Amino acid sequence: MSPKKSYWIWFTPRTGSTLLCKGLELTGIGGKPGEFFNFPEEDSLTNHYCVKTYEALREKLWRENTSPNGIVGIKYSLYHSSYDKLAGEIISLRNLTGVATLDWRVWSDLFPNCRHIFLSRRDKIRLAVSWWKAIQDNQWHRLSEEPPTHEANYYEGKYNFDALLHLLKESNLREAATQAFFDYNGIQPLTIIYEDFVRHYEETIKSILCYLDSEAEAVRIAPEFYTPTADEVTEEWVQRFRGDLQKGWEKIIW
Repeated sequence: MSPKKSYWIWFTPRTGSTLLCKGLELTGIGGKPGEFFNFPEEDSLTNHYCVKTYEALREKLWRENTSPNGIVGIKYSLYHSSYDKLAGEIISLRNLTGVATLDWRVWSDLFPNCRHIFLSRRDKIRLAVSWWKAIQDNQWHRLSEEPPTHEANYYEGKYNFDALLHLLKESNLREAATQAFFDYNGIQPLTIIYEDFVRHYEETIKSILCYLDSEAEAVRIAPEFYTPTADEVTEEWVQRFRGDLQKGWEKIIW
């Protein structure tokens, strides 16, 4: 069955995308948004989903990720070395001609009546620290009431200025690439800011359901499935990175 409506969450790592997607899924009317395209770049969509045609791929994605009310969602973090390959495969499977990889028409059949959501985080310093810390301890998410995976001494010697600077740059570049995609296609997304989202969790979920024209008034919003992973190590690295970034500056910004 073809979904009646779809949505695409554009995000950068460590902006609360997993918490947001789980919250929407648990409403029962917000689809089952996931990272459909998160697999090794050397793989392909057809191979990953064990299908041979575009129609079979579309049917499988719709069947597995659409809620009973006919909504399907996806989340994706754009970077062109991966995106161009994905879009190129869809263009080839659909036999599209004269369509650039950035053109939304590549995806319009797979995601009908699509709404776009842009998930961002104001504090890019904390974003970079959270990203690097997760790379180190592999705790990308923590279930509510679940204890930390490691004690503070595990992180000794794992602070890395160059790695944090790279992730700070990468997060900004990914957001810039996403904004360029919106501009190219004339898309005005619903923008969700991480810092506001975690403070107003229930209201944010309901606002997205309203944006999707779903009946949000009577829906019960489940408690947060995940809890923040930030701790004293996070704050220590944030303050150290903040200082290292401005080392030698005449005028300190922050």
